[in-house]
Amino acid sequence: MDKEIKFLIKFIPEETYVDSLIDNGELFMRPLGYYAELEKQSNDKTRGDRREGLLLDCIRVCANYPIYCMYSVFNDDVIPEGILINKRAIQEFFPDGTGHFAIINYEDFISNLNSEYFDGHAAMADLVNYGSVDWKVQQQLLTTDPQRAAFIKGSNYSYQQEFRLIVSKKLSMIKDEIAIEDYKKIHGVNFPHDFQKYSDYAARVGNLQSYAKKYSIKDLFEYDYEYFILKTS
Repeated sequence: MDKEIKFLIKFIPEETYVDSLIDNGELFMRPLGYYAELEKQSNDKTRGDRREGLLLDCIRVCANYPIYCMYSVFNDDVIPEGILINKRAIQEFFPDGTGHFAIINYEDFISNLNSEYFDGHAAMADLVNYGSVDWKVQQQLLTTDPQRAAFIKGSNYSYQQEFRLIVSKKLSMIKDEIAIEDYKKIHGVNFPHDFQKYSDYAARVGNLQSYAKKYSIKDLFEYDYEYFILKTS
C-alpha cells in the first residue's frame, strides 16, 4: 500500500507561535535561499541545507520564494495507541528537550488552501523527494519546472519526512542590521557595503482550531529505538 499522509506536524520551540498557527493560521515563511545560507553561516544541518534549490551544481532556483516546512505522518505511522514520530526529527529540532508542536489534519489543511491567502500567488504543496536526481532530469526541471527543485533533498534528510509548501512570490532582499553592527564591532564604523539578507513572509490561512491541536514535547513517550509515540487513546 502506498504511503498516505494523515497528519502534518509543525515543530515550533515557542508555544506562542504554535498558538498563532492554530488560532490564526499564521504560516511564518522564509525563502528557500535562507536555508541554503543557514548551513553555510551557522553550520545548522538540521534546518539548513546548502544544496537547497541547487540544479546542475551551479544554478540555484527559487531562492527568493517563501517556503513552509512540516513533518508528515503517514498512514503506517498511525497505530491504535497513537501517532509514531521519528526520534531523530524530535531530537534535532528540539536539542534542549523542550518545545511545542501542532498536529494538523492533512486533508482539512490542504482543502482549505487557496491563492487568496498568498496575495494571489500560486502555491505548490507536496512531499519532499529524497535522493539524487540525474543531470537530464535536472536540466528538464531547470527549463520547464524549476519550482519542483524545491522538493528535492539529499537522502541524509529523509528522517524529516518533510512536506513542503512553496509560494511563487519573489521576496526582496533587505538590509541586515545585525550583520552590519557585528561588522562595526570588529572593523569599525566604515565598511564597504550594506549587508543584505532575505526578507520573511507571513501568510494567514484561517483558523485551524477545528482540525489542529497543540502538544508539548513532554507529551511524547518512548516507543522503540526509532520512534516516540504521541498517545491518542
